[in-house]
Amino acid sequence: MTTSRPDGRPARHTEIVDVHLVVRRGDEVLLARRRGTGYADGLLHAPSGHVESGEDVRDAVIREAREEVGLELAPGDLRVALVMQHQAPGGDTRTGWFFETADGAGGEPYNAEPHKCSELTWHPLAALPDDLVAYCRAGLDAYLAGDRFVLHRHAPDDPIAHRPGGPSRSVPLPATDAAPSAADSGRVHGAVHHIELWVPDLHRAAASWGWLLGRLGYLPYQHWELGRSWRRADTYLVVEQSPALTGAQHERTRPGLNHLALHVRDRPALDALVAEAPAHGWTLLFPDQHPYAGGAEHCAAYLENGDGFEVELVVAR
Repeated sequence: MTTSRPDGRPARHTEIVDVHLVVRRGDEVLLARRRGTGYADGLLHAPSGHVESGEDVRDAVIREAREEVGLELAPGDLRVALVMQHQAPGGDTRTGWFFETADGAGGEPYNAEPHKCSELTWHPLAALPDDLVAYCRAGLDAYLAGDRFVLHRHAPDDPIAHRPGGPSRSVPLPATDAAPSAADSGRVHGAVHHIELWVPDLHRAAASWGWLLGRLGYLPYQHWELGRSWRRADTYLVVEQSPALTGAQHERTRPGLNHLALHVRDRPALDALVAEAPAHGWTLLFPDQHPYAGGAEHCAAYLENGDGFEVELVVAR
């Protein structure tokens, strides 16, 4: 409902600002089941809350993470996942900031508010449960799709709970691009769309690449008889056991792809990946020079899987 000032002009728009935390564990996300709050009790939701007076949105999500799931996050642990303006069934609007934090940041989550939450559970982002608050489900679906700015409007008779098979209420907004000739799709002009690797054994490749990409924030994307892919934002990586293969082994010293280089958040994250890698089919190259095999100013790990593919994990500077 539109309200007016005494002079007849429309009143200035005001709305609640809330924050949501996407806690990642590989390709899974942490959800909390609400209870005793008077709103959406019994439904799942990401850790979330309102921005309080004197806080900015980052302060607020750090506080909510501590209060709800016991995570002690630092500002550097957070990335903005998306911003969504949401219109509730009653007609009021609010703006939600969705932040992402990686596996292990801030400690191990636990139920810090059992009077407001009956359980914490992990769920695959690519196969979310239906008993979610519709607002949260729309945000997670947009996040999975790689959208970054979204309008989400409930119809007056929509339920608070997600309605499986119901109409989509989300409208993605294209992001601006620094390149003046960028396409109107909102995708970054000239950015990598996807990378495709032909592999001799799909099962082996899916195990090694699936673990690594999952730990780096990629989500399962496509699945077919001869291939798999994982996606992060607008870029995805494919492994395929093509029937057109002419050899049984990748050789990175021949003309063609030598290696892929991917960012890693920080040195502790790199160390954790290197420690876990052997259990998932990866071997550390140049161990006597690790983590500076690329030079004294270049902190990275060089890994090779059983099919001879090399990946360079570079610590962000």
